[in-house]
Amino acid sequence: MNRRIPINLLKYAVALGLMVWVVWSNWGDPRGTVGKIVVGGEPDNGKIAGKVLSYRPQESIEIERFAADGEGTDRRLGFALKKPGSWAVYVRKLFGMAPGGTELVGSDGSAWPEEATLQPGAVVTLSGISRGLAYVWQSHVQQGEPIHGGYFVLALAIALCSTLLTFVRWYILVRAVELPFRFLDAFRLGFIGLFFNSFMPGSVGGDVIKAAALAREQSRRTVAVATVIMDRAIALWALIWFVALLGAGFWLSGVLIGQGAEQCRTIVVLAWIVVATSMSVWMGLGLLPSWRAERFAGRLEHLPRAGAALAELWRAVWMYRCRPRAVFGVLMLSWVGHVGFVFLFYSAVRTLWQPDSGQAIPTLAQHFLIVPIGLVIQAAPFFPGGAGIGELGFGLLYEWLGCSEASGVLGSLVQRVINWTLGLLGGLMYLRMRGVLRAALRHEVVRANEGGLAPVPTR
Repeated sequence: MNRRIPINLLKYAVALGLMVWVVWSNWGDPRGTVGKIVVGGEPDNGKIAGKVLSYRPQESIEIERFAADGEGTDRRLGFALKKPGSWAVYVRKLFGMAPGGTELVGSDGSAWPEEATLQPGAVVTLSGISRGLAYVWQSHVQQGEPIHGGYFVLALAIALCSTLLTFVRWYILVRAVELPFRFLDAFRLGFIGLFFNSFMPGSVGGDVIKAAALAREQSRRTVAVATVIMDRAIALWALIWFVALLGAGFWLSGVLIGQGAEQCRTIVVLAWIVVATSMSVWMGLGLLPSWRAERFAGRLEHLPRAGAALAELWRAVWMYRCRPRAVFGVLMLSWVGHVGFVFLFYSAVRTLWQPDSGQAIPTLAQHFLIVPIGLVIQAAPFFPGGAGIGELGFGLLYEWLGCSEASGVLGSLVQRVINWTLGLLGGLMYLRMRGVLRAALRHEVVRANEGGLAPVPTR
């Protein structure tokens, strides 16, 4: 029996179990859950104010909500309260999240006495409202309330364009080293890579397939594999640059203020540290002569186990360091693609989010800083297509910014539906294109090997 089969089955089981746990822990109460109750105070964005109708400590609260104009009442609303001490709370505590139940404070921010209660008629302001997945299920499935279909269609269109841009990015890297490769070939192998990225363990699964397929069709296999390695590496580097540059712009322009501002500034600082370090290494590589770079690769090959892989990675980095124009072009395309992926996730969240729900979500500027982190978490190699770990990561990032964890999980689930749709489409398109392109590709490879293209050193 192949050892990989039980290992892969274990990966699917872990991913499925994690996703079930994330959904279960964010299922919540259909009424919504309040994270903080302020006795008195003024209503603000993401908050609901009204008069108490009934209150049960650590159980529920029902209020008569004030109308938007401050006169009369709007409607009666009931909410559940967070219960301290659940095992899900302890798990969140490991990630530095607030572990307690619903916080009850006075208008001056002081803790409300534990022995005190809320009497009917008291004016309260509710914040930290979480509309769990149960609320979404009840509203849109049981009661049939419409979703924001425009946001979903927009997310699907953005996802398709951003994905196609990654194929173009890879095509530029392949042609930069003068391998016989056509634009349609990039789409053909890109689509099959997309399929495996969506359904195989880890987001790098499709890259392995692309590298193997391209290498099988080329005479210079080391260079072929290097193109896939560098496509992933440059995309990650561009992601860090993306966060650093945009974050600095948001910071200097005064956008990073209010809830979650401190956390966002921490992300920006860390991104700039990585950028400064990696840029120093990149510039230093330009000072190395070719013979010294090859000597270093030879030394890496003598390392136990991972030596050969590290040597190939080093040769790939060095090969593209000698082609700065191609790297810069790929960086630019990566930045455009990352903008698309941010708008994709933001649109996915807005698909099921109600602006008048009293539930806060991060601003669009904050999404530009946390979505890249969520994408890195989603690329964890142990989870098929990032299933489970992606939902957990986005949920924790939302809660880290003081917003609803369930909203982050829900946005990730909507994004996953879109990614699965494109993955299946990619598999179908590959099957349709495979037979047509196979003969043409073989002809191009034979022509190149007979001298049609200038040879490029494989190391």
